[in-house]
Amino acid sequence: MGSEGAAMLEPPTTASTTLFKGGPTLVDLLVDVTELRITVTGPRMLFERLELVTTLSALDGCTVARLEELAGCLEGTIHCGLVGVQHAQIEVETLRSGGNLQVDLGPPSMYQSELVLRTRTGETFQALLRRLLVTDPSQPFVAALHAVTATGHLEHGHGRA
Repeated sequence: MGSEGAAMLEPPTTASTTLFKGGPTLVDLLVDVTELRITVTGPRMLFERLELVTTLSALDGCTVARLEELAGCLEGTIHCGLVGVQHAQIEVETLRSGGNLQVDLGPPSMYQSELVLRTRTGETFQALLRRLLVTDPSQPFVAALHAVTATGHLEHGHGRA
């Protein structure tokens, strides 16, 4: 096989998806890529932010400390035609029930933007999640980013808290 055939056999490094009104609200994180491109229609108007949802508990290894380590292993940029490229905030909110990893979607827009989320370590999302969030790497689990629906309406909700 020539170099063209070898290049075709290499696994993809990027996966893409779109969040839109009436569409799916989960982005699978157990994928063998190092970069996710998420097109978001109506950032902060239709969708407020992305939150990690998983079937794992702290007993499985998904502790607040491990979620914070995961947040540190991720980086994101938001590409928006109106304001250019911005850094995406990735943080862990500590709650009484545990931790909540959140990814910012950037400034409000009725149009769309693209969130590019990458692993800083070069590991695939699946490998990174297995390494950080479970004590038994062979354990089956679900991990996804959930698109949280925005509450209120930014254009019409001026008098509301």
